Amino acid sequence: MLWICLPTALLFLLRLPCFPGQNAKASGIVEQAPLYVNPQQGQSVNITCALKTPHEDEGIYLLKTHVQPEQVLYVSSQNASTVSPAFANRLEYSKEGKKIVITLHNLWRNDSDVYVCAGVVKNSSFLSASRSGTMMLIKEAEQTDCRKSSWLIYGLITVVILLLSVLMCCTLYRVDMKKYFQNNPPDIVYEDMSYRFRQNTLQRANAYSTDN
Repeated sequence: MLWICLPTALLFLLRLPCFPGQNAKASGIVEQAPLYVNPQQGQSVNITCALKTPHEDEGIYLLKTHVQPEQVLYVSSQNASTVSPAFANRLEYSKEGKKIVITLHNLWRNDSDVYVCAGVVKNSSFLSASRSGTMMLIKEAEQTDCRKSSWLIYGLITVVILLLSVLMCCTLYRVDMKKYFQNNPPDIVYEDMSYRFRQNTLQRANAYSTDN
C-alpha cells in the first residue's frame, strides 16, 4: 500500500492550497481509518479521524483531494459543523473529544475519491493531515437477472399447479370408486343362474316325490 499512500499524501499537499487561509503539513498526529473502501452505490461508509496531540485543537476537516478537491466537513472544537452542499442530508458524524466518526450515506459514483482527515491545532498556522487518507471507489450496484427470476417463479407456479391437479384427480377417483361400490346393483347374471339352479332343484325334488 506504500505506492498508494505516498502519492496520495504528496498530491494532497499540492492541492490543499485550494482551501484558502490554510497552510498544510503532513504529520503523524492525525490517524484515519480505513485506508480503502469499495462500497456499492447507495451504501454507507464510516471514516474515523483522530487527533493524537496533547495540544488543544480548533477543529477537524474531512477533505476530498483528488478527483474534485473540496471541503466535505469541518467540525470545530465547540462541535459547530459545516457540510458541503454535495453531501447535504447524506452526512452524519459523532464527535468525542478529538475523535470523530463520519458516516457518508447514499454514495454514488461521483463520490469516488481520496478522503483525508486534517486537524487544526490551536495557536498553529499548520493544517496537520493524515499520511494515507481513505481511498473510496464506488462500484455499481449488482443487477439481478429479472428474466431468470421470472422463469424460476413461473416454473414453481407450474409445478404447484400440476401437483394440485394430480391430488384433485386422485381424490375424485377415490370418491367415484366408493360411490360405485356402494350404489352398484347386484349382479343380474349371478342372480338369474342362482334362480335357475334353485328351480331345477325343486323340479327334481317334485319328480322324485311323485314317483314314490
